[in-house]
Amino acid sequence: MNFMGVGPLELAVIVVVALLVVGPERLPRLMADVARTIREIRRYTGRLASEFNEVVQEFEREAEAPKTAWKEIGEGLAGAKDVASEAASDVQRQASALPAAAN
Repeated sequence: MNFMGVGPLELAVIVVVALLVVGPERLPRLMADVARTIREIRRYTGRLASEFNEVVQEFEREAEAPKTAWKEIGEGLAGAKDVASEAASDVQRQASALPAAAN
């Protein structure tokens, strides 16, 4: 199991260096402080991610109404185009029938 991307060998080297630098009497307190800090960072980033997701979801909800309205407008325009095309075809058929009747 990796500890924040650090393998077991790297973790052992870090512990040995920390033991040499801070000494055996202060090492347990230092490790507890580091663990507490990591927990706080994870909690903070979790809250940030949660808030970000809430903002994105709220934005998506707010964007849904205009999206639906534009979809309805597009469908209405497509229907109007079909009606206009059909009317133009009818007029064209009627106009082509007139010269044939006049002859």
